[in-house]
Amino acid sequence: MRAWATLPPWARGEEPMPDTTTLCHGDLHLGQLVRHPAPHGPWLLIDVDDLGTGVPAWDLARPAAWYACGLLTSEEWLRFLAAYRAAGGPAVPADGDPWAALDVPARALTAQTAARAVTKAVAAGRPLDEVERSLVDACARIGSDCAADPSS
Repeated sequence: MRAWATLPPWARGEEPMPDTTTLCHGDLHLGQLVRHPAPHGPWLLIDVDDLGTGVPAWDLARPAAWYACGLLTSEEWLRFLAAYRAAGGPAVPADGDPWAALDVPARALTAQTAARAVTKAVAAGRPLDEVERSLVDACARIGSDCAADPSS
């Protein structure tokens, strides 16, 4: 809950999003990138049933959160980010630090995913697994970082 409280009101659905005009996939994750024709064709994005408009950085929230939580290696993240930028993706600037755009969506997805992980583990009567623990630990860092620096 502390990690969720660090998010701006628009990210918690309490105010309108700052961008309502950019076309977004709505549910992008690495499993929705395929090569066609396989194995050397261009990368294609599939499963556009959540297509809509909004802040494009939300489309990169999952891989950004995985990277920030240590679930995606630096090499994998940098390769993905370079390919996204080379394709002209709108979520981050073409060069420089991408985190000004990705910070809020990555923190939001981390908090949401950690909450779901905890509820699933409790419902199943089991301890958190390694990935779930990484998400919860990241939330603790988010909450404590922002508690120490309220401007974060």
